[in-house]
Amino acid sequence: MDNGETLVAVLSVICAVGLPIVMTIFICYWVLTGKHKERMAMIERGIVPEEAQRQKANPNRYIALRNGMLMASLAIGALIGISIESCFTFTNEWHRLLVPMITVLFGGAGFVGYFFLARHLEQKEAKEDLSKALND
Repeated sequence: MDNGETLVAVLSVICAVGLPIVMTIFICYWVLTGKHKERMAMIERGIVPEEAQRQKANPNRYIALRNGMLMASLAIGALIGISIESCFTFTNEWHRLLVPMITVLFGGAGFVGYFFLARHLEQKEAKEDLSKALND
């Protein structure tokens, strides 16, 4: 390969890979600075941006509970799947999917259980807040 072919190969790689990356970075920078300038101009005129007017959504306080229930249910599902697979002999090829299917099934059951438990806890907290407000 001579120098001309090497230069063409290097330029083609730069244009095919580097150019889209650089353009994406430039467009993101341009959009973000435009939004910032617009917000600053609104603030200078005394207009409150919509983002500041919106109330913050109630954050999920039970993330650790969700993650714990998911991990525990996945582990239980994997153990049950492995024990079922080792107890029986299968003649079909689908038995290779048995452990992942049972694991995902138990993971889904863990999410459903989390939903009901979190809803119960939120309702309990709402009742406690209401009773505190009435007692004050």
